Amino acid sequence: MGPTRPFVTFEARILQIRNTKKGETVGYGATTTLERDSRVAVAGAGYADSYFRAGSGSGVPMRQVCPGAKGAIGGFEARLIGRVSMDLTAFDVTDVPEQVLEKAEWIELFGKTIALEDYARAAGTIGYEVLTRIGPRAERVYLGG
Repeated sequence: MGPTRPFVTFEARILQIRNTKKGETVGYGATTTLERDSRVAVAGAGYADSYFRAGSGSGVPMRQVCPGAKGAIGGFEARLIGRVSMDLTAFDVTDVPEQVLEKAEWIELFGKTIALEDYARAAGTIGYEVLTRIGPRAERVYLGG
């Protein structure tokens, strides 16, 4: 059985976009050192919102096996950097075009651009577990079809 078509989208509000310098650090314990001047989007979602800490871009042992999770803005992927904290997650949005970032209010954590299965793999689990762990802090919007 192959991957399923996207049927759920999990998004987080973009709270802030910061311009950062090469050598600055991101995340608890300064787990990511930026290798270039970057733009970093801070999203309002973390492990308290059921966004798995194991999907962190650094600071977890499995990063030697597979890369961390990604988000997407306007169809452009953005690498998760640092650790997923309780309420916040940081993404490197340097390669997202400025005209897309200017209008962006939300970052897709999985859905149309980031496959549920890809996010689950980055977090060391399966899609079913991801979906069944989405907690009460996540607002649900059901669409008819």
